[in-house]
Amino acid sequence: MELQTGNFVIYRSTEICRIEGFENKSFDNVTCKEYCVLVPADGGSARYYVPREFAEAKLRRLLTKDEIHQLIDGMKGEQPDWGNNEDRRKDVFNEILNSGDHRRIISMLHSLYLEKQERLSQGKKLLAADEKAMKAAEALIDHEFSFVLGIPQNEVAKYISAQLGKTE
Repeated sequence: MELQTGNFVIYRSTEICRIEGFENKSFDNVTCKEYCVLVPADGGSARYYVPREFAEAKLRRLLTKDEIHQLIDGMKGEQPDWGNNEDRRKDVFNEILNSGDHRRIISMLHSLYLEKQERLSQGKKLLAADEKAMKAAEALIDHEFSFVLGIPQNEVAKYISAQLGKTE
């Protein structure tokens, strides 16, 4: 990833930040290092200093609109089966959430969204563990997709489902 002033990156898995610049600093009054200075895109007053030597591991670039659409389009017609064993589902969901794999996270999110709609039509709620996994997946996806696509965060799941429902 090329680190340039003005670029937007993901920090701490979900926070979108703009690279404000690079500074040589010593936080311990002993060692001076070059830091990548990050400012949250949402206008917060925080500033994050990430050692340049670790920036590749701690930051990732945002997906582009085309990459988001390719990701969603590549999933059309998929209907993952997570199984009925609640403990196994939790393990699978946790593994997916920790993987950082957008395709798997979106697939899981879409599957849970469809299951939630079906259960609501039957007058039931989504299982608590499934609801928790859905919220965690939304936290990983919604902020970035909202920012890149220019849509409200609370519309991202519907946007993904609509895109998956389109036929070519």
